[in-house]
Amino acid sequence: MRNKSYKKLFAAIMMMLMLGSMLLAGCGGSKTDNTQVTAKDEIVVAIGGEKAAGFDPVTGWGAQGGTLFQSKLLDVSPDNKIVNDLATGYTVSSDGLTWTFTIREDVKFHDGKPLTAKDVAFTFNKTKAAASFVDLTEMDKAEARDDKTVVFHMKKPMSIFPYQVATLGIVPEHLYGDGQAYARQPVGSGPYKFVQWDRGQQLIVERNDDYYGGKAPFKRIVFLFLNNDAAYAAAQAGKVDVVKTTEALAVKPIPGYNVVDCKTFDFRSVSLPVQKPGEKSGEGYDIGNAVTSDITIRKALAMGVNRKQIIDSVLNGYGQPVFTISDYLPWENKQIQWKDGDVGGAKALLDKSGWLDTDGDGIREKNGLKAEFHLVYEAGDSTRESIAMAFSEQAKALGIHVIADGLGSSDRVKHKHKDAFLLGGGAYSPVYMLNALHSRFAAKGGWFNIVAYQNPVVDGYLDAAIGALDEQTADENWRKAQWDGQTGGSVLGDAPYIYLMNISHLYFVRDGIDIGKQKWHPHDHGFVVISNIMDWSWKQ
Repeated sequence: MRNKSYKKLFAAIMMMLMLGSMLLAGCGGSKTDNTQVTAKDEIVVAIGGEKAAGFDPVTGWGAQGGTLFQSKLLDVSPDNKIVNDLATGYTVSSDGLTWTFTIREDVKFHDGKPLTAKDVAFTFNKTKAAASFVDLTEMDKAEARDDKTVVFHMKKPMSIFPYQVATLGIVPEHLYGDGQAYARQPVGSGPYKFVQWDRGQQLIVERNDDYYGGKAPFKRIVFLFLNNDAAYAAAQAGKVDVVKTTEALAVKPIPGYNVVDCKTFDFRSVSLPVQKPGEKSGEGYDIGNAVTSDITIRKALAMGVNRKQIIDSVLNGYGQPVFTISDYLPWENKQIQWKDGDVGGAKALLDKSGWLDTDGDGIREKNGLKAEFHLVYEAGDSTRESIAMAFSEQAKALGIHVIADGLGSSDRVKHKHKDAFLLGGGAYSPVYMLNALHSRFAAKGGWFNIVAYQNPVVDGYLDAAIGALDEQTADENWRKAQWDGQTGGSVLGDAPYIYLMNISHLYFVRDGIDIGKQKWHPHDHGFVVISNIMDWSWKQ
């Protein structure tokens, strides 16, 4: 009966929105009852994150956040360190081709069956075959040596393997089947058990009292899948305890709630095609841009744009300026120092290179070519639209005409190699740098290296980083790939991307609830906020 009451809550919230009674225009001035719920063992949250494919780690569930139902061999701590979860430790062979993990012996799946190394090997082999979000291409196979020891055999050394391991939840071999039913009704060994999923409405979970990590703080959690306005309205009405929100709504207080600003690796950047026009990709899309292929244009924009100003004006101050894909990460190259918003320096650079406004229309030209190009962003994403517009306005001050275009997914894809793009992404892994810069991905399909960047020196550093036999050597090569003093894939080098900011992930949290020390969030909002659910609590 209680599950039905939550469906009624969802329906009531949606009805109030349809009737226009939720006072969004009042923005916190409404008279609503935001009293804390008395049942401290249950919470209702609206944090987004519903996945149409369900809750199967093999196909990507939980790869960028909390798996909730499943456990992982390794995890990432709030201090950005790889730590043990199911694993008690691991070793790597001297040639880097064999990784041996030992796992806990006190772990049970939600059905009471023990989790063993066979389940771990099954999960990794199944994920490799699925070729989904977690890329295990360079893993040859995984095998269980005994119930508590799993061995991973690599085709070649893979320094990034721990980061991949920390993204994959373990599934039970005896229940998995073809994965379709499992995705709808998952069973794992995590702190919460699946109860009910009503697509597009709610997910209900209950505490796993046999969880090896201790007793979770809440007996039951209800996830309501609401859009941003509906979630804000539900908080105004005091019907939810934690709500994901936007930069625009976060500055409109709700009595009884506080705003939690979670730091992230969720970057926003502008990709700038580096090749001249004339080629086509394997997908048949045009490659190259006559204007952005000039490195002076790219460097002038990187120099002249004022990241802090965009954050303050567009994101209401919620975000951190960044200049590379690795800012705040262990492999950040601190030699890359950059003055933000150096309009004078950018103009001087353009002048010196022959980009001049000779006809007085406010747009520079060179050899008859106007300094103008299109910047594509995802239609319907108001934050990206606002960032694109602000970038365009700042470029105008440099004499560069940037035309911001909002396009849907079917229209957007054909522009990815010939026009600038406002991109988003990022997580605690150097694989994002690899995917953005390595020439083997250059306009080869998908969204890796869409600028068609090719630099053999950078490729060499990236390959050396992947093949490194220790973390220190790997990080040194990741840094050199960005800038080695002569060349690199950062703003000091070839500037194929202009990184602008890491946006904040924002939540209204009911007074009295402590959501603990949050990990730095990856690009995917969703369930990452509850990945530290064991640290949540009610404070009386």
